[in-house]
Amino acid sequence: MSFQSETLRKAIENLIDAKLVDAMARPDGLNRLLAHRRTNVASPDIRNAERRLEQTLSELLTLSEQHAEQAA
Repeated sequence: MSFQSETLRKAIENLIDAKLVDAMARPDGLNRLLAHRRTNVASPDIRNAERRLEQTLSELLTLSEQHAEQAA
């Protein structure tokens, strides 16, 4: 598995884990997740995981664009 795919996998897993912990370990967790889907307001852990995923995607896109430019 390439470094990029491993990095992306970890970022996705981190977001899934944050949502699972929020749903299972916190009071009224399932309702919190449903509210997040409706209002886009989430716990700090979920927001941080989302931010890390967005950063990872941005970095991977930049790397992909650089490779495409070098190949051209």
